[in-house]
Amino acid sequence: MLQKINVFIAKIGLGGSKKSLHLAVSQSFVALLFILIDFIFSKQLSVAQFGVFKELFFVLNLGIPLLAFGLPEGFKYFIAKEDNLASYFKSLTGLLFSLGLLVLFILFILNALHFFQLIDIGYFYVYSLLFPLPLLAFLLNKVLRYSYINLDQAERLTKLSIYGSLASVAIIFGASALLNINQNLIAVVAIALHFSVFFFPALFYLLGIKALSFSLSFNKTDAKKFFQYGFPLYLATFAGILSVYLDKSIVSIMEDEATFAIFAVGAIEIPIFAMLSAAFSQQIFPSMVRYIENDDETAAQRLWMQTTKKVSLLTYPVILICMFFAKDIIFFIYSDAYQESIFLFKTYLLIALFRNNSYGILLTAKGETQIITKIALAMLLLNGIASITLFYFYGLEGIVYGSLVSTFFFTTTVLLKENLMANYIKEVFLSPIIFILTVIILFIYFFN
Repeated sequence: MLQKINVFIAKIGLGGSKKSLHLAVSQSFVALLFILIDFIFSKQLSVAQFGVFKELFFVLNLGIPLLAFGLPEGFKYFIAKEDNLASYFKSLTGLLFSLGLLVLFILFILNALHFFQLIDIGYFYVYSLLFPLPLLAFLLNKVLRYSYINLDQAERLTKLSIYGSLASVAIIFGASALLNINQNLIAVVAIALHFSVFFFPALFYLLGIKALSFSLSFNKTDAKKFFQYGFPLYLATFAGILSVYLDKSIVSIMEDEATFAIFAVGAIEIPIFAMLSAAFSQQIFPSMVRYIENDDETAAQRLWMQTTKKVSLLTYPVILICMFFAKDIIFFIYSDAYQESIFLFKTYLLIALFRNNSYGILLTAKGETQIITKIALAMLLLNGIASITLFYFYGLEGIVYGSLVSTFFFTTTVLLKENLMANYIKEVFLSPIIFILTVIILFIYFFN
């Protein structure tokens, strides 16, 4: 299978981007697993039950990155800057397991308060004690991916991702059979599935690097370095994630489970866009750090622009196809019960136009993470105001418009701050193929 992937990369003329595409392929398995989960369980459960299922995934997807405190990002920066992977990994795993124990302790307190009827945590009672498992699986998966990228082993990462994904598929079908026996286990199944999607690939990643080992203690100096670099970036991530999930939070609070399911199905970005963007940006990040360290910012800007154009040429045709077949995609993955999700889905495809690279990566490579934080906080505020206001006038559609407006604001602000706007318009947006694809996408959105 790995050989076939390499042949495909060569055929489409992107051999020079082989490493980035391998990262995208390995990361895309996660996206495909989540799509498989939706495909199976949306048909197995009622709309309301599937709403509960999606709400649990929403809580995990929102909460886990917010509990990372920027530690993986700090780790990524310093292993790119300094040749000290094994030592940094030991320090970080000690921190991560300490974090998991802290989260478990907090959850235990919350469950105890629920038991004594002082608070009500609903169907999260008892089940929430399992949350540290998907937390640690996600963070370990992310850190090990950064390690492989730094070691320049993207192709090996793809191979190991295949093994881990096959194990996860077995868990998915086993969970489906379990729900057929007892549908009261929805919460346990959702948490177990989220855990398995990240844990099994991470297990194979870890076995693939024998030089790395766990540590139950951590180096205070390393921990301080991770926090000093990662925490400002974490604040930006915090604001960014809240902004991404703000729409679902509003619907979760204001509407019932069935409406949340309708919105969650429509308000989904095709994961491959984010995967490609993340893969290419992760691949170029070590090089950008080195360029900045050598006072060659122009080379870093050039690398970012070339990468953005490559990703656009991959993602824009997919956006076009998804826009044209939006109804068929929703009905195939889910069912015709989610008819109202189609327009929401098409609007979210417009947000994918900006998923052609990591915006702000140049500032991050320069260590200017506080600027990213300020822009992300402004984006969060704008998203909140726009989404709630437009929800009042247009309902669910208005919330998606709010996300689109805030995404456009973040992208343009970062480009201006990095002095890349003029070059971006000239080299990416006005590139003949990308410009034509954008026009056709907008035409289908407004007139099809």
